Amino acid sequence: MRVWTEDLEGAAEGERVHLCDLDWSGTSSGYPERKRHIDALRGGAQGYGVVCAKGKPGSGGTARIKSFDREALLRLGSVHEDGRRLYSQVADRVPVNTLARRQTAESTLIPDLAALLKKGTTTEALVKTRVGQGQFRTDVLDLWGGRCCVTGIETQEAIRASHIKPWKDSTDEERLDPHNGLPLAGTLDGLFDSGLITFAPDGTLLVSRKLSVEERERLGIEGAKLLRAPAGRTADYLAHHRQEMFVDRPRPNRTAP
Repeated sequence: MRVWTEDLEGAAEGERVHLCDLDWSGTSSGYPERKRHIDALRGGAQGYGVVCAKGKPGSGGTARIKSFDREALLRLGSVHEDGRRLYSQVADRVPVNTLARRQTAESTLIPDLAALLKKGTTTEALVKTRVGQGQFRTDVLDLWGGRCCVTGIETQEAIRASHIKPWKDSTDEERLDPHNGLPLAGTLDGLFDSGLITFAPDGTLLVSRKLSVEERERLGIEGAKLLRAPAGRTADYLAHHRQEMFVDRPRPNRTAP
């Protein structure tokens, strides 16, 4: 979640973030995504904030990012009301270098944003996509009827728009291509992002041998599959995920010199 520097406040119980005013309406273009994130936080989901400084407003007066904190992310905690405002407690400031030990969506967020701020025409759309907002998420959900593409759940707060071909390996066009995305429930998204699951050409869910039988049963993923067989560009992106990301992908034979 994007957090503006002026929305950070000190309080008796510690640092907190002003999320929105309670009478905030849906007229803002960022309202739907912000509301989804707030609802997820209220439901107990783990959220992170990127602290950003505002630059000169864009067309229509929309705030733009001038710079951001490259050293740490905010781990957001409980949500509460104070007067006519809604806040989230800052549970912790997480140093980026501790996240970088393992390549995850969180650990690569800061360098990705730093690179994007050096770009030109598509920067705003790319930044919103990278922090889980904007048109990419909307388009990915539309392709799958607003549901998780495996479980079929429709609770938007529990669904993430996950890139199939990883962000770091994609071109800007691929990063914004909804066919390079799957709407996955949170746990499935984590497994997919880590290469512990992938999908066969017919949509069957493939599970890494790293996950024990007991773990598979607890996760309820045995025998799962996509709601429909992938086709077109989605099938091509999934082929890349199987070949490059899946933990149990076949390794090429290497002949000793």
